Amino acid sequence: MYSEEEILREIRELFEDERLYRAYERTFKEYHYYFDTTNYIVLNVYQFNDHGPVHVLLTTRRALELLRIITKFGIQTTAEKLGKPFWWSKFIVAFGALFHDIGNMIHRINHYEFSAFLAEPIIDKLVNEFEKRDPLLLKALTLNAIYTHDEHVPCTTIEGSLVTIADGCDMESGRSRLAYKKDRVDIHSVSALAIERVEIREGDERQPVLIEIWMKHPAGIFQVDEILTKKVKSSLLTGKVKLRIHTGKDGETLEKVI
Repeated sequence: MYSEEEILREIRELFEDERLYRAYERTFKEYHYYFDTTNYIVLNVYQFNDHGPVHVLLTTRRALELLRIITKFGIQTTAEKLGKPFWWSKFIVAFGALFHDIGNMIHRINHYEFSAFLAEPIIDKLVNEFEKRDPLLLKALTLNAIYTHDEHVPCTTIEGSLVTIADGCDMESGRSRLAYKKDRVDIHSVSALAIERVEIREGDERQPVLIEIWMKHPAGIFQVDEILTKKVKSSLLTGKVKLRIHTGKDGETLEKVI
């Protein structure tokens, strides 16, 4: 459904910063075995769905899309509120999304803690490549975005909020973030397979973010409620996100603000 090369091209356009993109692409390739190993364990030990290279690229792309949208509507990022340049937010969102799930290779439970632990030396190296005056703050904000991507952890930054919402959007054709056993037929698996497409669009002044979801049938609403809705509610963008759901039932369309 997706190729790494295709998503990387889209990420490059969204970065609008060649130096940052080159560092991102280099890091993705250098640590590709982290994402492969994570996915191997998730698929073969936990027997859950994809959490590998394609997932982290899609999460990055969507987080950068969200960043572009909120910026257009005048929402300041946490880095900007702290007086830092906008490229900090791109750095935090991109590298936070890239490494958010690697903790799964240690254990699924509290994987976000292990992700921050494993990513720390990598982020430290990257930060020192880009920021000389205040590297520790940039490092802390990036690790924060990794740590808060799970819906059980309240977000404390805008950048972290973008990563968690982007993570929750990866639920097309069985790619749901609601972990389900691949060989089991239940509401988890049926609803995960019901979702066909997810797109992030510009909304309006009241709800700048519009997430549009197409389903084969209404069972997919279970995925939306259990993952995406909870992730938005754990973010700092509650009330600024509208879902438009095409349920697949007689042309029915539902809308709700989260």
